Amino acid sequence: MQQEEFERKISRVLNSIRQNRYKLEQYLITIQAQQQVIVDDLQRLMDEQLTLQGNITGSLAQFEEKAGTSQGLQGMFYGNPLLKSEIMQKRVVLEQSLQKLRGMGSQVQQKILQAGKSIQDIGRYISPEMIQEERDVEDLLEFLPLARENAILVER
Repeated sequence: MQQEEFERKISRVLNSIRQNRYKLEQYLITIQAQQQVIVDDLQRLMDEQLTLQGNITGSLAQFEEKAGTSQGLQGMFYGNPLLKSEIMQKRVVLEQSLQKLRGMGSQVQQKILQAGKSIQDIGRYISPEMIQEERDVEDLLEFLPLARENAILVER
């Protein structure tokens, strides 16, 4: 009876390892897919940010030129060097802020990619170890009948 109970327990361990490996692999696939979606979304966000930067700074640069020229805007903006200077300062600050945001976006993107590498490493190293554990348990199961026969021979 002890032999059969041992075989049942070791079979449960083997099945548990197989199920856990399967779950792990499924979770890794899901996480990798989610990571790719995040990277793609972040890239689109950074592209939109770059487009916005071009539009805003281009508009401000044109406005800055018009504010500083005698042929520019009429009325209160006509040839106003103070306004031109203020626009230029705001444009420079805006461009610096947008560059900082792009840098932060790039850093986030790198961190996401590093996390993806860690996920790949788990799949690359943990799953094969679990497969080897399954094989070891299978070998034990195959060894049990031989051990039982040897035990019977020793008793005789």
